Amino acid sequence: MGVHVVSKLDNRQHASFELEVAAQRELSESSVRTHTQLISLTSNNLTYARMGGFLHWWDAYPVSEEYPAPYNDPTAWGIVPAWGYATVEETTIPELPKGTLLFGFWPTTSTPTDLKLKRGSPDGHWIETSDHRQQIMPLYNRYTVTPTSNQICDLIPTPNPLLDSARDELDRMAWTAMFIGGVAGFVLSEYVFSSNPRQPPIHPLGNQAGLHWTLSDGELSSAVVVNLAASTKTARVFSYYLSRKPDSSAPLGLLQVTSAVSRIAEGGRNLGASVPTKVVGYEGIASKESAEWLASCKASKIVIVDFGGRANALEDTLSLIKNHTELQSCKVVIVQVGNEQKVYSTEEMLAGAAAMAELGKVQYNTSGVQDTILESVGPETYFATRGAQWEKWLDERHLSVPGMQILLGRGVSGPDGVEGGWDRLCHGQVGAEEGLVYKMQ
Repeated sequence: MGVHVVSKLDNRQHASFELEVAAQRELSESSVRTHTQLISLTSNNLTYARMGGFLHWWDAYPVSEEYPAPYNDPTAWGIVPAWGYATVEETTIPELPKGTLLFGFWPTTSTPTDLKLKRGSPDGHWIETSDHRQQIMPLYNRYTVTPTSNQICDLIPTPNPLLDSARDELDRMAWTAMFIGGVAGFVLSEYVFSSNPRQPPIHPLGNQAGLHWTLSDGELSSAVVVNLAASTKTARVFSYYLSRKPDSSAPLGLLQVTSAVSRIAEGGRNLGASVPTKVVGYEGIASKESAEWLASCKASKIVIVDFGGRANALEDTLSLIKNHTELQSCKVVIVQVGNEQKVYSTEEMLAGAAAMAELGKVQYNTSGVQDTILESVGPETYFATRGAQWEKWLDERHLSVPGMQILLGRGVSGPDGVEGGWDRLCHGQVGAEEGLVYKMQ
């Protein structure tokens, strides 16, 4: 059984080790014992490590005192969770029998994992209630039953027409793990920038006390949207839903800034996006051509959505706006969604926090928005809508994200396991067309 741990002081320092699993203690009431089956690693996982203390992601799966030293020290080492699937191995919950497949937030280990669950809403949703997880945001404590015709025991290695449906099912699971079910891009497009007149837009952090996000803030019909890091997974889902808004609520234009210009442009052509779109590389942000294209949209507002733009991408965009006569009068809104694929130093984190205040950025948080949606719309309606929209996206995934390849790794240790994937993430080596998915052993 393998375990992957990461240094809390320097996330580039990490290790994996094998663990002899002792006899398991008796499972407590309202609990399941699970085995992680299929997970994905993305830039989100770097965020879980970087902000793991502040936002309690380290609390999800604390290191065990049974781990070998020094990895049994919870002040220095932690387990970074990942999204994906696990199967129930033992259970004291009749509604979750052995073999049930659950989607959610799992440890990057192949050791048994216990969850304490209570029934959620709608049916098939379960909420983790362990004491040590109570400060984690609700999104990360929700687990959902996934109907499946087969267990994820192994990916089918050879062509077999009789197994095509199972292979497709596993493929859809891998994409769902990789894109976290599209939740961030979906709620950002459909609820923060709401196109539904009966659904007031929701603040990017959720409608917490003292936070205001008006109809004017959320409307895009008079705006041009700039996506920084448009080839990230959340940005691709966001752009997909953005391009399908009704004409009356769609933006006047979409400027996609990316390291994968040809692929992003190809995706737009494949889907026949109705929103006028221009795709540029990072070196083209500050060009005269980009400025003139933005000005041609005749927008009164420029919404910059930063999904983790490289280096000075945001500064270059703001400079372009400031220095172009026709853009200077535009209202500028900056929504911070993600970060660049790298490990940030303390100095860089402090500089980022200062920039948030200085530039008036608005931070986005998926869990906060979803919590507000659940209060206002209700879980039945929201999850039914989100689920149906995600299935449509999956049906069109190869059109929407052309060239994307799932790189299937196995287990925890070594270059082909989680250990190797983490190393690549830390050094910014995962390309825009790569998806890291791991079958745990």
